[in-house]
Amino acid sequence: MKYLLSILTLTICLTITAQKGPFPKMDGHTLEGTSISIPIVNTKKYTVVGICYKRSAEEDLKTWIQPMYDVFVAKPKGTDYFDVASYFDVNYYFVPLISGFKKAAADFKDATQPDLWKNVIDCDTDIKLLKEQMKPTDDNIPYFYVIDTTGKIVEVVSGKYSEAKMDKIQEAID
Repeated sequence: MKYLLSILTLTICLTITAQKGPFPKMDGHTLEGTSISIPIVNTKKYTVVGICYKRSAEEDLKTWIQPMYDVFVAKPKGTDYFDVASYFDVNYYFVPLISGFKKAAADFKDATQPDLWKNVIDCDTDIKLLKEQMKPTDDNIPYFYVIDTTGKIVEVVSGKYSEAKMDKIQEAID
């Protein structure tokens, strides 16, 4: 039993380590039509990228949309210096790496707020290649990568939204 537990722990640690390192080059365009390449390096901002590898991960991904919007996209109303939206100045993107997204993009736009369209990327890079490089342990859940200004992944969280996971993302940005 101890042997099995040790192997499982080692596998999880290696998987998490494998996901950290340089973020692979990803090209695409936002739902507004602007071309973009990630990682965005040599800037003063960190980048947070949420990736959905399969359509089955969409339900968990949806739990993140509003909290991420509130923290990273929404503009503060007023001059409250302690407003988190004004504090976390990051590049923030959702990337649905699901087959058929190009066809579903219009429906997605109809279901989301227009100021979020600049944060959703339709990926042009080969999806199979990205999955090989990113090494997700479970395609059926979304992953959120925090990328520093040099293009290195400094934090990875996955699955349904929770405050603890959001805290890990925010701590990595600080």
